[in-house]
This record gives sequence, C-alpha cells and structure tokens, in this order.
Amino acid sequence: MNKKSHTLDNLPLEIIDYILNCDELTYIDICRLSCVSPTINLVAKNNKLWEKKFKKTFPESYIYYVESNIYDWKDEHCLRLKFRNDVLRKLQELSVELHFIENISNDQLKYFQCKAAEHPYGFQFVISELYQILVTEPKKNLTIKYYAKKVLRYVHHIYLGMVWRVALKKYGQELPLLRGACLLSDWSQLNLDSSNAVDKHMNEIVNLTIEEIKNKCPKHPVLKQNLSKFTCIEKEVLKISLWEPHHCKIILCALNEVMFKKLHFYGSTDIFTNPIYNYVDKVLDSRSGIPLTLCIIYEAAASYFGVVCLPVSFPGHFLLKWLERPNLQGNEAFTFIDVYEEGTFRTVDELRDLASGYEGLPTSATEAVSPLKILTTMCWNLVEIARQQDVEGKGYLNLCSALELLSILTPDDTDHKILLARVYLHLGINLTEVHCLLQEITTHDPTSHGVVGFMYRSCITTIETQKIKAETMKNKRQRRNGNCDVKFAVGMIMKHLKYKYRCVIYGWDLTCTAGKDWIAQMGVYDLKYKDQQPFYHVLVDDKTSRYAAQENLEIDLGMKPINHPEVGHYFESFCEKYYQPNAMKSQEYPDDNEAREHILDVMMAVDT
Repeated sequence: MNKKSHTLDNLPLEIIDYILNCDELTYIDICRLSCVSPTINLVAKNNKLWEKKFKKTFPESYIYYVESNIYDWKDEHCLRLKFRNDVLRKLQELSVELHFIENISNDQLKYFQCKAAEHPYGFQFVISELYQILVTEPKKNLTIKYYAKKVLRYVHHIYLGMVWRVALKKYGQELPLLRGACLLSDWSQLNLDSSNAVDKHMNEIVNLTIEEIKNKCPKHPVLKQNLSKFTCIEKEVLKISLWEPHHCKIILCALNEVMFKKLHFYGSTDIFTNPIYNYVDKVLDSRSGIPLTLCIIYEAAASYFGVVCLPVSFPGHFLLKWLERPNLQGNEAFTFIDVYEEGTFRTVDELRDLASGYEGLPTSATEAVSPLKILTTMCWNLVEIARQQDVEGKGYLNLCSALELLSILTPDDTDHKILLARVYLHLGINLTEVHCLLQEITTHDPTSHGVVGFMYRSCITTIETQKIKAETMKNKRQRRNGNCDVKFAVGMIMKHLKYKYRCVIYGWDLTCTAGKDWIAQMGVYDLKYKDQQPFYHVLVDDKTSRYAAQENLEIDLGMKPINHPEVGHYFESFCEKYYQPNAMKSQEYPDDNEAREHILDVMMAVDT
C-alpha cells in the first residue's frame, strides 16, 4: 500500500505562515524554501512576514521607518541588503586603490555620498554598516576597518552637515542651545545621535528637581502643569519666563540643590587640553565640565520648567542671567547665575568686584549672547585644543573637524577658512576644496590676495608631487635576494633599545635614505654602522611614525598590539606574535612573509 507523502505543501497556509515567521528562519531560508515550493513561495509574499524579517536582520535601520504599512518590505529588505554588500565591496576596492595614498581626500570617498543618496535613509544605512564593521573582532580585518573609519568620518559629516544647515535655516542665531550642543558633540565624536543619552541624564535632573520643588513649595504652579519627559529635539525657544520672579527663584534654587548638591556637578578649568569638557553628553556622564557646557545644561533644565536663563560671555567664564526684578532698568533687573560656583546668585555690583582684574566692566560683558555665538565659541575651543595635541596623532584630524564645522556655522568668516586651507595643504588632502576655500577667501577679503596666491601655488606643487610619489610607490618592490644584512621583516613587533618605545615594522631600506639634515640631526653618524645599515619604517605605540636604524631595534617579546591609527593601512590582522601584512603590503615586500616566519621560528627555538 502506498503511503501518502507529507510535505510542507500539504500543510494549511496558516501553519506555513506561522513556520516562516519563526525567528529561527532567516530571510535566506525563506528565499531558498520559496525556490523549491510553490506554496511557500505564495505564502512568502506576505508583506508582514518581510517586515518582521527586516526588523530581525536590520534592527538598527528599522527604527527609522515610521509608517510601516506603506512600504513593500521585501523590496526594502533587498535594498538594505544591497547597501551592505555595496559598502563592503567598495571598502575592499579602496584598500587597493588608496594603499599608496598617505592621507585620503574627500574626493576619493564620493561614492559613499552618492550611495547614501539612493534612499531616504541611505545615510543611516551606510553609517550603520560602517559601525557594524568596526565593532567586529578587534584583531582581524584591520584593513577594511581602517578604511571604514575614514569613510565613517566623511559620511557622518556629510549627513550632519545637512542636519546643521536645516536647523540653522529654521532657527538662525536662536538654534536651541542644547540641541546645538548635541550636534556639536556628535560631529566631533562620530556619534550617530547622542540625544538619547543626553535625554536620559536630563530627565534624571528634572525628575529630582520636581521632587525638590514639591518639598520646598508644594503649591508651586509648575507642579500643576502636565510635564512630559524631557527631550532635546528641536523645539521653539522660550522667550519669556512663565512664572512670577519668586516662583522662578524657587525653581532655580531647587535646580542648584539637585545639580550641585545631590548630583555633584562641578566646574573644570581644563578648557584647552581636553575636548570632552566641550561635549555635553560627556559632561553629563562625568558631571564635570567647563562653565560654558554647565551653563548649557543648566539653561536647558531651567527652560524645561519655564524659566528663561540667558547665556552671558563674562570675562573669565560664562554665566547665566535671569530677570528677577523686571521693574528695574538694565543690568539691575537681572540676577546672574555662576554655575562654576555651584549656581551662586550674583548682582551686577558683585560682578564688578569679580572683574576687578579688568579695566572696568564693559556693557558687552553682561549682554546675552546668541546660541550660535556660544556654539562658535565651543568650536574655537576645540580648534585650540587640537592645536596643542600631538599632531602625529589625532591633532590634525580634530583640527580639521572643528574648522569644517566652523565653515558651516560661520560661512562668511575667513579666519577659519585660511587655517583650514593651510591644514589641508599640510596634510596634502582635499586639494579641490582648497581651491574653493581660496576663492571664497579672496571674495570676502580682497586684501588676502598675496597669501592666497602663495597657497594656490603650493596647492599646484603638492598635486604634482603626490602624482610622482604615488607612481614611484606603485612600482616599488623590495626584494631580500638572500641579503642577510636585513635581520627583521615587515610585520614584526620591535622595541627601540635607546628610547624604549614599542613599534611594528611596515617597511625597510637597505641603507638610510633620509636627507643629510635628518641624518645629522638624529646623530646617525654616531651609530656603530652609521647610515650603511638597514633602516626600518615603524609605527610607534605613541601614534608617531619613525625611521629607526637596525642596530637600535630588538624583537619585542611582549608581542602586544601596537596602538597606532595607521596599523590597518598596512596590516590585515594581529597574529599574537606579529602583524600579518595585507595584500598590497605583501606585494611591496614579497619575501618578508617567509623571512618573518623564519626569524620568529629561530627566536622561539632559542628561547626554548
């Protein structure tokens, strides 16, 4: 007797739909099953099914879709998957195309901007993919991660630049201060959106303040309001306080108690050494910040309760002021709040005493300044910090970042444009943008013609020099040819005998190829073998790049990873004992993989 065969096709459609909706089945499983079963293929056309699979596969992207019922989710899934594949493919191409480029220009990353423009949420998709690449196994895929980080900064700034311009067009000088501070923080730290973290901290402040107000004044009118959760999304700026002065003061006293007594916020004078004191999310995390950022937090909390506090650029540090005596004229009507001194209330007469070190107290010292002016000041703070940072590390990158934001906030100012053009020229990047900057500078300041002309000629020279250098590097093949004078190989982790720094070798020369001035300055002729010995290009753990003589290097037995931003430029992975060169670096030094293994094997044999 023939037994009736049982297949998925025999099951009721509801059961098949239930099975396909199981989290254990991925979109790949559904596609495969649809190819072999007409019934499953029919059920798999369900839009709700594909919405669920999209949410499962791309949870970080699903949150951007507000009205889910208007999308064809299978199409959205295919489009989103194509973003993933295209981003990875292009990163792999960049690792070949840009290997011989020391500093990458924006023009070389335009593909990602064009790709992001293909979908309303394209920028979020690209940024999400880049983040996912960066958070994988830290010792592997270093080259892809190196280029992913470069692209992330570029795409992130393109996206935030659009957000900034929309906000500035809508609000002008009166952009909500906390919102602007969040955008500045995101711009500088490559956060996709810090507002959620900021909202969480701000809600803690306002909730504790509500409790404090209840204790001090149970019948306060603010307690009768339907207070929603705090959010730093863009909203209309409060122009006039909602309450009588005595009720406003109760709120401010409660806020002082919460911020400075219960939560222990305190001021830092470390303005020009650490950028985190300018990042509002970091200040809320650590509860320590410069007066300016503390003023921003205080102003936002006071505004939430209906009290208008105006920022004041007072000599020494920022203050706030609020209208306590509306019947008086000028500064006599205002009480000033010193957040650096735990929210101390001060009169204008007390401010004159504080400003005794200055020649008088000019009217401008107590005038309210616009949010845009404050954000511009924060940017210039970041410029000064970057100038003092180690330029071989993050200094130039942070300097570019702050100056690029200034070009959005104050597009008519030429000071930052000249500085930005100089930094670009020094790094040899964004030379097309240098041309545009120089034209804008000349338009706004005809007297700068001489400086602009010199920089323009430097730009042309840099372009020609880069072309020649790139062609030379492409043709470079450093063979060992049995040369036993070269004792070390690319990828080996070393220690400098004199300066004790740790490093990894990313290139070498049979003899010193540096100029005579460098040789004399570094005392090369004082070495035993002088300049007639192999010299190694190394990435140092302090984020610098150096050129070291062979006799000054020894193999580092610690063999820990090297903390240098350029490691991924040359190496694919960290293999505990050494770094594995990527394909392009292996082409430059084709004999070094075998040589490195032999050198390390001999060393390990001796140690045992």
